[in-house]
Amino acid sequence: MNRLYFSLVALSFILMAGCGSSVRVFSDISDNGNFEQYGTYTFLDFTDGNKKTVPGMELERIRVAVARELEKRGLKFAETGADISVQVTVYHREARNYSFHYPGSYNYMERAIAVDMYENANRNHIWHAAAVGELVYDPERRAERLPEVVARIFEKYPVPGDSPA
Repeated sequence: MNRLYFSLVALSFILMAGCGSSVRVFSDISDNGNFEQYGTYTFLDFTDGNKKTVPGMELERIRVAVARELEKRGLKFAETGADISVQVTVYHREARNYSFHYPGSYNYMERAIAVDMYENANRNHIWHAAAVGELVYDPERRAERLPEVVARIFEKYPVPGDSPA
């Protein structure tokens, strides 16, 4: 009986883990970028829309997480004269989910964090990547998940990062 009970509990946890909100990552790369040659980066300002809809502390956390991933790939921050400019944008939109288990659908808010890179020498757009998932409303949970989400974005970057020590 205990063995059956344990198996049912374990199966329940596995099934619930599969129902959790997932993050999808998309990327696109330009044929013109030579990512091995870039050594420095700078950030472009957040858009006015982001400044109005996303708390300043959260924008700073996103910027710090992106900087950490760039530095893992050998890039150094430079106020001026950087090789590339990095634009981080946060999007929100209403999305709809259809269930195979229940009739109908439900709406939810989706959030995307997008990272775009531009080569400063010629203003070419060289890389775009975004992570999209269901908006987590709890600010502490969002802050907790943010480094992992940004790391997932940079898994698509053409230069691999240093492995964690």
